[in-house]
Amino acid sequence: MTDEIISRIEEDIVFGVYPPGGKLVEDQLGERFGLSRYNLRSALSILQEKGLVEKIPNRGVRVIEPTPKEIDELYEIRLLLESHAASQTPLPAHPSLIESLEIKNQEHKEAAAKGDLRAVFRHNLAFHSIQFSACPNEKLRDAIEQYARKVHIVRAVKYFDASHLERVIQQHAAIVSSLRGSDTWTYVQAVREHIPASSQAYRTAYELKYGVSGAS
Repeated sequence: MTDEIISRIEEDIVFGVYPPGGKLVEDQLGERFGLSRYNLRSALSILQEKGLVEKIPNRGVRVIEPTPKEIDELYEIRLLLESHAASQTPLPAHPSLIESLEIKNQEHKEAAAKGDLRAVFRHNLAFHSIQFSACPNEKLRDAIEQYARKVHIVRAVKYFDASHLERVIQQHAAIVSSLRGSDTWTYVQAVREHIPASSQAYRTAYELKYGVSGAS
């Protein structure tokens, strides 16, 4: 139950129910989820470990609000980690992994067509979890998951762009296709093309909130 609640809060952060810099009020969360104060604080501690919230002395818990520069730097780290994982992945991938990825990408596509953006988010996470399970380095897989989560805060901004969702589906298909083959460089390139260099939409929103001088 606690894991489910953590996932629900995480998803709410992604979709702006709890926006960047917004405060998480313990009494409201406890009432919403029916958690004791002890279990709620345990859940919030886990979210803090995941890099989604921070505890500020005498001010409570708030959603992390990275600067655009920090988001760009996180994407740089993701590019390095995921490219290296791709370079270390034995090819061709096992047929069962390919099948699982195709199913998940189809579910992602159907959710996008329905406008079910929360399902899109969940299917996207599942797709990449399956994808990187083919990398033999467990610590590298953990690092990829950790840094992918750190940019959750900017994901939903793009989900309202139908052309972006279509590109994601096409990029997923390219990843699956490259995993079927034996050319590591093709797979590395498919992975690199799937990671944006920055999030202009987040930068724009941040600068509107704080002014241009706050963007760094």
